[in-house]
Amino acid sequence: MALSDLIVVNHRKAAKADALAPAGLDGCVVRTCLREVQVTTRAQINGAAAHLPHTDANGASTELYQGAEAYSFLLRLATGLESEIVGETEIFGQIKQAWRDFETQDDARPLRPWMQRLLQETKEIRSEYVVGLGSATYGSLTRRLLGGRPEGITLLLGAGQLAATILPYLDGTDLRIHNRNPARAFAMLAEARQRHGGSVTVLDPGLDAELAVWREARDIIICVPADAERDVARAQAWRDHAAARGGRLLHLGVRGSEGTAFNGLPNVATLDEMFSLRDSQAGQRTALLNRARKACLDKAQLARLDDADGSRSGSSHHGWEDLAVFQAQVAW
Repeated sequence: MALSDLIVVNHRKAAKADALAPAGLDGCVVRTCLREVQVTTRAQINGAAAHLPHTDANGASTELYQGAEAYSFLLRLATGLESEIVGETEIFGQIKQAWRDFETQDDARPLRPWMQRLLQETKEIRSEYVVGLGSATYGSLTRRLLGGRPEGITLLLGAGQLAATILPYLDGTDLRIHNRNPARAFAMLAEARQRHGGSVTVLDPGLDAELAVWREARDIIICVPADAERDVARAQAWRDHAAARGGRLLHLGVRGSEGTAFNGLPNVATLDEMFSLRDSQAGQRTALLNRARKACLDKAQLARLDDADGSRSGSSHHGWEDLAVFQAQVAW
């Protein structure tokens, strides 16, 4: 498949937690708490992109990238440069998982060379520019928001990519994990292979088992989206017991507490507070991040050169010297 046929649709969700991406996305779809990204081909998308770019009444926006711009965007996304916490590593794992889920389908064949190239070049950019940026991860920021290493009983809600990322930072505590599918929680524990240094208990999936821990846990981290039905009971349990035990509630499934059952409750933080903490330590990382963005753009230009030469889709035989000549010709 030619690079010019590569299409990426980036749907940014609105600030409201219940704002969802439009239905009907095809191709390889990467879903995070803040966006949905569709990686597809020009043949697959057909006339569906006629209304793009677009911003709806709720503030959700949809952008369309094609060719080298699409590949450059994917590099920025995979290296964490498009994330709210710039440079974070979780998005790369989400992209790899989305591709693993999709690559066995027939529609995946045209995308395979470009996705393989993306995964390899993401590792190169991260290794050279992004590693060592500091604690720009959800796990390290979670620990800082908790005031250091958690103590006593800690409840972790969820067993997805975000929960798996935070899990190693909850070492040394009496950790309870609740997920509606306990098998996913056990799989997360097995995959993490973390040195916890404390006890870990996977709870029964029912709400009663979860609420029993809400009443005794010191710290609670929510890594699932807002749930209007369950959140009322959760908020009541926190309200009844938070003052006596201290600790903090981190709801990482919503941007802010306004409009949720947790609004106005003591010691509650959301993604907004996490992003504010991130911003306070971001200054010294700006230069490296700018170099990483430049590397994404340069690699996309090299991909364009390879494609123009008719080389095998996704392969690379041009080097930085070729790019320098190309850029000089464009400038001239």
